[in-house]
Amino acid sequence: MKAWQQLMMIMILGLCGCQFLKNTVDNLWDFPKTFWGSSTRALEKARSNAITKTYGKGYWDCFRAALKVVEQKHLVVFQKDEIRGFMVIMGIPGAVDTTEVGVFFVELNDHQTRLEISSLSTNAKRLLAKTLFHGMDINFGLVSADKEVTVLKEQTHTYQQ
Repeated sequence: MKAWQQLMMIMILGLCGCQFLKNTVDNLWDFPKTFWGSSTRALEKARSNAITKTYGKGYWDCFRAALKVVEQKHLVVFQKDEIRGFMVIMGIPGAVDTTEVGVFFVELNDHQTRLEISSLSTNAKRLLAKTLFHGMDINFGLVSADKEVTVLKEQTHTYQQ
């Protein structure tokens, strides 16, 4: 290859950027997780249809309250990452026990946190949202422990406080 061809190649690669390398490296890093079955990529993509609720509490208060509800209800925490702000829950009553449901915590400010519940299973997502939000409402003193919760219709994707 001649020098001008090499220079041209370098200029083209420089103009195109290295985004394709970043995506390749990310996919290679995620491949073992996907193969093993612990990748959260599908749950993150499903966040566009997540059931959400915003609490007037800080991030760590919400994370701890969610863990407390999960333990009280004897659900399985398959994966969690406090730093990246998510947990993957399984073993939801009324759904297949291996169905993964993602709970994502978005810190809006120091005193507000939005929870996003996503899953490829609409049923599992709704069941966990009902259980988790009601349990957290009780823990935060927003409702009494004996108040009954109703499941919202499928068309409603957002719970708002």
